[in-house]
Amino acid sequence: MTDFQFSRFLLLLVPFCGIAATLSATPKHAYLMREAATAAHAGDQATALAKLEEAAQLRPDYPRIQLDLARTYAALERPEDALAALQRLVDMGLRMSVTSDPAFAALKGSPGFQTIAKQLARDSNTAPAGDVAVTLPDVTGVIESCLLDPASQTWYFGDVRNRCIWQRDARSGALRKFTDDEDAFDGVFKLALSSDRKTLWATTATVSVMTGEDAEDGKRSALVALDPATGRVRSRFPAAGKGIKHLLGDFIIAEDGTIYATDSIYQAVWRLPPEGKELEVWLENTEFMNLQGLAFSADGHTLYVSDYANGIWRVDVATKALALLAAPANATFFGLDGIYAVSGGLLAVQNGVKPQRVLRIEPSAEGASSARVVATGRPDMTDLSLGQVVNGRFHFVGNSGWALYDPAPDAPPPPRPVTIYSIPIN
Repeated sequence: MTDFQFSRFLLLLVPFCGIAATLSATPKHAYLMREAATAAHAGDQATALAKLEEAAQLRPDYPRIQLDLARTYAALERPEDALAALQRLVDMGLRMSVTSDPAFAALKGSPGFQTIAKQLARDSNTAPAGDVAVTLPDVTGVIESCLLDPASQTWYFGDVRNRCIWQRDARSGALRKFTDDEDAFDGVFKLALSSDRKTLWATTATVSVMTGEDAEDGKRSALVALDPATGRVRSRFPAAGKGIKHLLGDFIIAEDGTIYATDSIYQAVWRLPPEGKELEVWLENTEFMNLQGLAFSADGHTLYVSDYANGIWRVDVATKALALLAAPANATFFGLDGIYAVSGGLLAVQNGVKPQRVLRIEPSAEGASSARVVATGRPDMTDLSLGQVVNGRFHFVGNSGWALYDPAPDAPPPPRPVTIYSIPIN
């Protein structure tokens, strides 16, 4: 998500154009990438290379940097270095076509390039695709999140486009609009039940894909408390800031009832204390770019926060000290959306690379964390979104619908089925 376009984008294929945030500083690797692009456009490949190599030291698992490095090495007639950068993309398990890229025209006759190009073009992932938990028929919206109440076996789904929450009856499987139009919802992102099941929490925000009025990205965003019996709003906690855009996309409820929510536009994590009357900025940092999911460590001392264009931040809850998790050579932590705590580590939805997938990550504070793909491969698993860990399984949205609005269509897309997938945690 970038430049207030909240559809998914491929970090491999789209150059970083900057996150529309309110804090002034730009993370150094993003600044270096911009400088490299400017130098390359002016024909100064040597300067472009120097900037990209420095950026790669800061974010070695950023696929876009490796791709641009390969192009620049090729332009400077350094084929072995170009192939090494492309090989790093292969090692990350990514898929793309490089044979038609004019930057590699001089390498096409190389056996090494042909081998790498075939590896990048084929789907080499052997991870299971997951089971189908629920299929929603005739969907016209953007289904960003799913939630299963384990007690009642009732499903809830957050719809960004239609500005509502849908409820699926446990017996008949029928869908009905759960929220009331009188409550004037914006696009609905994350859903979660309180531990006592007495409150249904949701994050909402105005975005351009919404129907109706005020479809303006980031104009308004809030954490909302609903009555799980009636669907009516009890209270709203807006992300305050006159003239400042916000998007509260994801949140997590701590054991003591404190809620932490990420702002995908403003460079901050918000906090709502138990019985709190308003949201407060808990942590802000100019290195943040596009915050997404949150997950606590098993002891609750560490809060992991995924950043779409940075990786995973490791935040000490007591001191708020933060550092990036180092990704292993065979993975990238870029393009991560929701992250979820499981025994031994994290599950992460990665929809910012191709192929989209679910990762199992074992965080390490000392060195590179381990990561492996645990779900990918189905033809309709192309627009992954948020999920939920429940009853020993991970449920997640397989084809949310964001891609249908990027670019914006001339007419609304026809109704389609949306699939909720499920994989075992262990």
